[in-house]
Amino acid sequence: MTLHRRRMRRVVPGVFAALAALSLLASAPAASEPTDDAIAWRDDYGSALAEAKERDQLLWIQFTGPWCPNCARMEQDSFTQPTIREQARTGFVSVKLQSDVNEELAVGFGLSGLPASVIVDPSRQVLEVHQGYLGPEELNGFLRHAITLREPKPANNPTLLASRPKIPDRDSSKPADAAADYGPPRPIKKETNAALSGYCPVSLVADKRLIHGQAEYTVTHQGRLYQFANLVTFNRFRRDPERYVPVNDGLCPVKQLDENKSAAGDPRFGVLFQGRLYLCASKAERQRFLQEPARYAAVGVAEKGFCPHCLVESGEFVRGDPRYSLTQEGRRYWFPDTSHRDAYLALAPSDSTRR
Repeated sequence: MTLHRRRMRRVVPGVFAALAALSLLASAPAASEPTDDAIAWRDDYGSALAEAKERDQLLWIQFTGPWCPNCARMEQDSFTQPTIREQARTGFVSVKLQSDVNEELAVGFGLSGLPASVIVDPSRQVLEVHQGYLGPEELNGFLRHAITLREPKPANNPTLLASRPKIPDRDSSKPADAAADYGPPRPIKKETNAALSGYCPVSLVADKRLIHGQAEYTVTHQGRLYQFANLVTFNRFRRDPERYVPVNDGLCPVKQLDENKSAAGDPRFGVLFQGRLYLCASKAERQRFLQEPARYAAVGVAEKGFCPHCLVESGEFVRGDPRYSLTQEGRRYWFPDTSHRDAYLALAPSDSTRR
């Protein structure tokens, strides 16, 4: 059943429950009584995920609602079939969740209708999502296909999986390592092309920790795909993405300024300076950045980082702040505060972009 809504991620708490009234308008067949060989549905996502990890099995998440006639149809038509029950028993940890009770999780998976079937592997990578009714044959094929999509589990690397210690907070006016050097990033699937080697940008900037993002929490921003550690970091990025994306398009400012080379920065060698993230190509470049942060932070910035509004209005050289920046026709400008930026923006072409 389609939830007639424009975007589920704008959903407000309780909207699923409000749709329960629709059950009065549709006659849904009653679900059959459970039997001994019925699907062993769990009712808690966290414990089901932990069980899937322990058993090294896929997690089948079935989102449902008491107002949804097609959910009741699947209960009667599909979940009662011996082939489906056998697949659920041997290949999956199955959890059934009401969408109104687990609304944030449903939004995190990008769902917009019920019933919804989601298959997640033990590493929390989403393998398949289907929204809408699945008959017995369709559901059987859906489950079988999910099993074929699962790749061989890579060998554990204790160095990469170990918890990263949080770096103590420092004065934001002074540069600080965004994260310590913990060895090479975990390989990211080529088809994802995840920015920051798949590390969560919010965790890197806000917590100064290297934490791998999860496949179910992704956002494409300015042509780059970012992955996030959880729903909280995912939502924080959506509210203020420019606070977390790397400056200079993720290119190493030291290489660019000292060697006139364009080199991608590495999140392991990130630097936080004046609240913004700069990525250096190696530990050596990071050390050079830390010695002259103001010089390198201004790389690629027009007017050498001085406020263009102040230059035009009074001819004064007032140093801008990267927290108050503006991109106009491919050029990046810094301003000392929002008032100068807004004044300059009022005179800028309509296609200018705040950053």
